[in-house]
Amino acid sequence: MATAETGTGAHLGAEEKKARTAPSRGTRFITEIFDGADEALAALDVIQKDVVSTGFQTPDWLTVLYEELASSHNAFPRLVVVTDGESGEVVLALPLAVTKEGSLRIASFADCGVSDYGAPVLGREPMTDNRRIRGVWRSVRTAMRDIDLIRFERMPVEIGGRPNPLLHLFGSTPSRATGHRLTLPGSFEEYLQSLGKKYRKDLERCHRLWEKEENPRLYRATTMDEIAHVFATLEEQQAVWHASRGTKDILAHPPSRAFYERMAIDGADAGLTELFALEASGEIVAALFGLVHDGTFTLLRISTGGEKWSNLSPGRLAVIEVMKHLATRGIRCFDMGVNFNPLKHGFGTEEIPLYDLVASRDIAALPAILVHELVAQLRASRRLRSVFKKAMPGLG
Repeated sequence: MATAETGTGAHLGAEEKKARTAPSRGTRFITEIFDGADEALAALDVIQKDVVSTGFQTPDWLTVLYEELASSHNAFPRLVVVTDGESGEVVLALPLAVTKEGSLRIASFADCGVSDYGAPVLGREPMTDNRRIRGVWRSVRTAMRDIDLIRFERMPVEIGGRPNPLLHLFGSTPSRATGHRLTLPGSFEEYLQSLGKKYRKDLERCHRLWEKEENPRLYRATTMDEIAHVFATLEEQQAVWHASRGTKDILAHPPSRAFYERMAIDGADAGLTELFALEASGEIVAALFGLVHDGTFTLLRISTGGEKWSNLSPGRLAVIEVMKHLATRGIRCFDMGVNFNPLKHGFGTEEIPLYDLVASRDIAALPAILVHELVAQLRASRRLRSVFKKAMPGLG
């Protein structure tokens, strides 16, 4: 069995290949590339204790994503690990998916349509020196000679409380997407009192109506039977909701459904995901599925029982009840996800800016870079956007 070695000195078992190592000329950094799901996940597991990431770049999340979704998206798993040649410390790691668009080979964060945030995995020492950041980036680009275009999307400003160094690079621009987050400054009761009077009174009214129903309860699905039942209900409720509006239901895509169902099961075992049900009179009136990582609960999927229970505002009620439950466990940060629309108003969420980074490694990718820059400029300038709309009504 071949072995691959990371910059930390740990040896990894690999059935076929060794990691490709590329020390960058004139820099102190060494970049290693681990291709294929097995090697990428093994390498990430080795360095995990020394790094921080969002929940969407953890080994548990990526294992299910690579195994359930990579093939259907024609995405090839890859992990890029950068270490400091002098200290041997991991500086940065990039969990990627390599795809082809036309003649271009594109490296993006492993996403496959299910990860809200794309982000690097960061080493223990925060990177704030621009010269050091550029040196790391040169090392990454030098190692990925087989890539024409690097496209990183929806990157947060901070990762595990550390600044995201990729935002300092040329080609980084504000993303079209935004996150929505709420952090409880004090107790949950203090949070409720901070809400607008009208909104708070409406919440209290819905809670009273819910409590009048037979056996009202919120519970977290923990057994296999509970998880299967609640997930099936969430799937059914979402299908009805999307069908009534003619919108796309991601759970109707078999690989995506398999991903979420497995995340509900394997994620619960790993302590990464939690699935909740809000019940009244023996029926699930709302289901809520989310990711728990680093003291933050991120909402992934939510469903409601439709018109029959609309007087309870079940989606909003479920969010409030889950927040109250999690607050008792010390989880005080609640992420409503990217561009989440029905529930972001009224809860007091803060809009979180996200960023994209696009860089070309081949002249064939330059048109993509120019389009990215043009879109970024249009997004930044309302006046210029207005001029374009008047001149080209069909621009969209």
